[in-house]
Amino acid sequence: MLGLVQANFAADLAYYRRSRLLLAFLLVFLLLVGLYSLPPLFSDSSVQDFNALREIYEVLNGFIFFFAGGLGLFVISSHLRNRSLKMVFTKPCSPAVWLGSAFLAAFAATLLMECIVLASVATLSIGWHLPVRAALVFEALDTLVGAMGIAAYLILLATVMHPAIAATFALIFNAELFYSADTWAQAVIRSGDTGMFLRGLERLFHVLYLLLPMAHVFGTQTEGVYTSMRVLHGEWKYIVYSFGYSMTLSAFCYFLALFALQRKRHI
Repeated sequence: MLGLVQANFAADLAYYRRSRLLLAFLLVFLLLVGLYSLPPLFSDSSVQDFNALREIYEVLNGFIFFFAGGLGLFVISSHLRNRSLKMVFTKPCSPAVWLGSAFLAAFAATLLMECIVLASVATLSIGWHLPVRAALVFEALDTLVGAMGIAAYLILLATVMHPAIAATFALIFNAELFYSADTWAQAVIRSGDTGMFLRGLERLFHVLYLLLPMAHVFGTQTEGVYTSMRVLHGEWKYIVYSFGYSMTLSAFCYFLALFALQRKRHI
């Protein structure tokens, strides 16, 4: 089975290379770094250099989530759309092995992208004579475990719906949307509107907020790290908690996607 996992893993990485997804990431990466690096070149202010570095890192990590979701989405949908899985599974290669390899390949590619971002920001920090803070590693780990869950979620969506619909669904119906809706409903209720319909709506928003995957599960607790780029000793535990959440989400998405995959008629 290890040989099958390695073969599928290599095939998925080859797909990423041919599909130019990683190339697109590198182009966006170079463009953003170049644009955000222009102001510090014309200024001797260390404060401006620090703010530019923080903004570059925040924007690039945001794109990591976008590309990680795309990696998970397209590696599944490309095989489903060209009806090639029946041939793959009669090699023989079980759906469980093929799907697990897709998860591993998406995570490996995401890890590569995050390492490129971290190394580049650390190089900029040294070049601009700023201290290389532990917060860079903290944010890299936080982004990586969050992106792993997002990729798993998009892999699940790709097995049950068209990729365009899956991408639209993930972008529009997200945890942040229903968190904002839940906050709005709670504010209206506190203002005096205690109708049953509104209370039921608030409960629905709250449940959907809890069910949908979150990029930064402990964003409130770690907000200070992203602002000051300093990590307190007690804040490292949130990386462990986020990793546990991401692994649980990934396992849930894996088994649900496997169930959906096995029920497809053309397989």
